[in-house]
Amino acid sequence: MFQYLKAVGWFTLSLVVSCGNDALTKYLSHHIHPWEITFFRFFLGSFLLLPLMLYQGRQAFQTRRPGLHLARGIVIFLAICLWSQGIQTAPITTATIMSFTVPIFVLLLAPILLKEVVRWPLWVATLTGFAGIVLVLEPKMQQLEPRALYFVFAALLFGLLDIMNKKYVVKEPMLCMLFYATLVATLLMILPTAYVWSMPSRHEWLCLGMLGLGSNLILYFLLRAFALADASSLASFRYLELFLSIGVGYVLFEELPSSYSYVLGTGIIIPSTMFVGYYQARYRA
Repeated sequence: MFQYLKAVGWFTLSLVVSCGNDALTKYLSHHIHPWEITFFRFFLGSFLLLPLMLYQGRQAFQTRRPGLHLARGIVIFLAICLWSQGIQTAPITTATIMSFTVPIFVLLLAPILLKEVVRWPLWVATLTGFAGIVLVLEPKMQQLEPRALYFVFAALLFGLLDIMNKKYVVKEPMLCMLFYATLVATLLMILPTAYVWSMPSRHEWLCLGMLGLGSNLILYFLLRAFALADASSLASFRYLELFLSIGVGYVLFEELPSSYSYVLGTGIIIPSTMFVGYYQARYRA
């Protein structure tokens, strides 16, 4: 029991840091272009991983799948760019709710990329989840709001990344997977960042450093949690981030969800994704 409580603690810390990263991204986007923020997020993330790679020696840099790391880097690059754009224009709570939809996109991609059979209850849950997405993002009848496209496409790409991780993570060292993908994303961001470059202030440098550190801390906390307990047993605690994001959004940015459709959409998405996780865990068992 104590081991499980420790796992919950580590998992909760990952949610706190994730919410903090979203808040930092939104704050910095008022002063710095999202492309520049994304570049430093990638650059500092890979820079902070480099000492661990050097400590492990030459074998830490060896890989048999350079194409995989290139593909993951491109996907991460596109996903974080879209997510940063969405954070700039939408409430933090919206970003958190949309992050809950990633399992739905994984479910859509699994039959295509992993040749997995998806049973009809999961398809029903997926369609229900998409109805919740529409309610949360509140697209106008005349024109779909850009923020809806940012988050939907970003969630789709994160789902694709989860598929790639599921298929190859056991075949490549974890640090290798992290470092090369982040390095590729950093290189891809150089030209866009040069185009919009503005020198950050000392305060902004500090925030950017915290953002890069936070990106690695999220992974570290998740790894510590999953070393003590199964991912499925911790999945329900994922929704604590919703309450954290509501609090952070209100205190820092005076954001407070009030729309009926917003609340209703959230009430649809969360049970849908919980059902997907429960059904898959039960079927595997």
